Amino acid sequence: MNEAKNPMAKPTAILFDMGGVLLDPADEWDETAFRVSFPEGLPVPAPLDWFLGMSGDIMQTFLALKPPRLAMDVRPIIAAWLKRRGVATSSEETDRWFDVLCRWEARPVFDFVPPTLRALHSRGFRMGVVSNTLMPARYIRKEFERAGIAELFEHTVFSAEFGINKPDPAIFLHALETMQVRPEDAWYVGDKPQRDARGAHGVGMTAVLVDSPHADRTDAVPDDVPDLRIPNIAALPDLLERFS
Repeated sequence: MNEAKNPMAKPTAILFDMGGVLLDPADEWDETAFRVSFPEGLPVPAPLDWFLGMSGDIMQTFLALKPPRLAMDVRPIIAAWLKRRGVATSSEETDRWFDVLCRWEARPVFDFVPPTLRALHSRGFRMGVVSNTLMPARYIRKEFERAGIAELFEHTVFSAEFGINKPDPAIFLHALETMQVRPEDAWYVGDKPQRDARGAHGVGMTAVLVDSPHADRTDAVPDDVPDLRIPNIAALPDLLERFS
């Protein structure tokens, strides 16, 4: 664990990224990832290769957008794939598959997350979530509820619903303003330097990075270098005890 670059005060609020911090990231929409996101299979009958083809098309279209990416409406892509399959492209059928696609990013919460968040909450820390998502977060919120952590967050903002992705300052400022927290009184915990450390620093927050395959990809950009590094968020309660 690295020490802070500069002395800093204990925060009053902690905002968290989702994928890679609270639960497994859904960065890939392929057959391996499918088994994690859809352990019981597709809820609507369809060939798996067709569904993966549609999902891959959506993901590649999204990744081709210039960062920070605006939220993308995937329904025209769904409609095109339905037409290719010879299915009537009604709004009802499109919306049905849109709902299925929302399940990709809803992964089980890490085992260490609920007790850690409860410990932080019991010590008076205010908490929220600021996360990039490709799809609306209806099933993500259900996972939070199943894990018993939904009520611990004062505010959750997901980019597909907000309209723009990290590291754009607007999504961070929205959360801070909604919670009425000053940036200098908040920590942001993420796993990607270019999105999370850069975005947090861009609005004046302390950036905390958890260990991940992305954690060292700072490209020597100062704003991408976190103020603190931790293995995972289970280290936060003890870490915060060291700050006055």
